[in-house]
Amino acid sequence: KHRKRTSRSQLKVLEEVYRKDTKPNAAIRKKLAAELDMLPRAVQVWFQNR
Repeated sequence: KHRKRTSRSQLKVLEEVYRKDTKPNAAIRKKLAAELDMLPRAVQVWFQNR
């Protein structure tokens, strides 16, 4: 099982959201995950690692 790296396009979206909200709630994370084809958990971890 490999670690999924965020693509450049995913990173762009995540960075934009991060600029507006450094701690998005679960609903926002879920929506983001669906848009970016990521798991909500992966989105959560990305924000935690910022």
